[in-house]
Amino acid sequence: MNRRRFVRTLGSSSVAMMVGLHAPRLWAQPPKELPINCAPPSHGAPKPITFDTAAPIMPRKSVWDLTRMELDRLNAAYQALRDLTTKDPNDPRGWMQQANVHCFNCSGGYDPSNVEIHGSWWFLPWHRCYLHVHERILAKLIGDPSFRLPYWDWDTYPSRAILPPPYVPPGSLYDAYRGATPTDVIPSDITGPAAMSTVLGTQTTSGFMGQLSDPPNNQYFPGALESSPHGPVHLWTGWPGSVGGTDPEPVGCSYPNTPGGPPVDQSSNGCLDMGVLATAAQDPVFFAHHSNIDRLWDVWLGMPGSQGNPPDSDWTSQTFMFYDENADWISISIADVIDANEQQNLRYVYAPPQATLAPMMLEAAPTEVPRRRTTLRALRPLTVDGDEAATAVGTTPHTRTVAIPDEHRTNLRTFAAARGASRRRYVLHIDGFTLPPNEGTIVKVFVNEPNPATATSHSGSFVGVFSVVASGPHHQHPVVRNARFEIRPATAARIVMADELTVTIVPVLPNGRPPRRSSLTYKKIYLSVE
Repeated sequence: MNRRRFVRTLGSSSVAMMVGLHAPRLWAQPPKELPINCAPPSHGAPKPITFDTAAPIMPRKSVWDLTRMELDRLNAAYQALRDLTTKDPNDPRGWMQQANVHCFNCSGGYDPSNVEIHGSWWFLPWHRCYLHVHERILAKLIGDPSFRLPYWDWDTYPSRAILPPPYVPPGSLYDAYRGATPTDVIPSDITGPAAMSTVLGTQTTSGFMGQLSDPPNNQYFPGALESSPHGPVHLWTGWPGSVGGTDPEPVGCSYPNTPGGPPVDQSSNGCLDMGVLATAAQDPVFFAHHSNIDRLWDVWLGMPGSQGNPPDSDWTSQTFMFYDENADWISISIADVIDANEQQNLRYVYAPPQATLAPMMLEAAPTEVPRRRTTLRALRPLTVDGDEAATAVGTTPHTRTVAIPDEHRTNLRTFAAARGASRRRYVLHIDGFTLPPNEGTIVKVFVNEPNPATATSHSGSFVGVFSVVASGPHHQHPVVRNARFEIRPATAARIVMADELTVTIVPVLPNGRPPRRSSLTYKKIYLSVE
């Protein structure tokens, strides 16, 4: 493996001003490593993973629910992982090499042979495999096969929508390159009960899990869970909006490069670990965050109306490669980690959080139409806005409007009156969301909302949140994503009360405020029956 360079730009007056009160603890952290080359060490052909199906089935618990002994064990495991990197930086099980696994398989990989695991249906299963191998490495390092990763249940709102306390004080779980402070709270529109109800209420497999991507044409189709809360929690954790009283604009990072030279380290200047895909796994809280994403995948599978995992053999047979706890290069297939094989092979269950959720209060549906079972007509998509040229979203609510044809009005009224699962449903698409690779974004999307600047996820007009996490250095081409939002019957009822369909995109910073600058554009907005 080519060693990555240590680039130290800490100490300049501009950086000192930006980090403000974070400066003392930032200086105590080792020099920042940039993922210039995050390829794994050289290896031969992978061998299939061997699962210990006789190992005990143990719970993955909320980090808030860990006992003192379990917290001590968690700290010891990550300290052993960090020590391994210090002893041998090329050991593929070590801390920085573990972080590189994520970098290499995402937008920071720079290798056309690897699978881009964001923006597609690979997102959930790849991260599940990554967590399992990471867990096995930690367990072996401390000699405890019962060790299981904890999860950060930021959806236990609002009490746990903060940085988990064990990750805050200096120690093996601490990361100086983290933006959120212990007193910051994730906005309700990201992980609050209404927002989570919208995400978990997505019924189609493609809507929740994403679709097969088309990398040669830079076409990616993330699912609802990846779009939010996954992405916004990354950006919130890695966004230093409160540091020095200055909002970095835009959300994300910039790694300026000089020809033939190394990139400049911007990690303390609006570009912290969790806020960038290439460096996200350099923060230990990444693994607790993704354990909760993995848990919510299981929750969704048990939701009424959920279509379940993709049945496609192209999906189930897909394999991913990792170094395991014995430093062996192994392969895992998606079939190995889903359905009955999830518990049998991975040897964990998710223990429910021992806390009470906030009550969910949604705006009442504006309709008195009797509910009944029905089937929607297949209609041509209703284009709200479409142009070959990119349309800039801007920094304030961006609204586009189209008259509702009679056939769609009738169909929407039928859908609004539907009871139970319908064979077809309405889906709002926003295709071609595009950003430069050094920039991230969060947008809320509403339909027929008269006051979008103040509307929230509790509004009947709310259809969802979309996000992009900044990619990282050396990622050259723009990041392009296609977003889709399933329309609920109550929202359809709201639409048919008007003569027009309006779609509003509201850009926000991780703290919920409007940004001062954004490069986000899109190509087309349309409503379809699927």
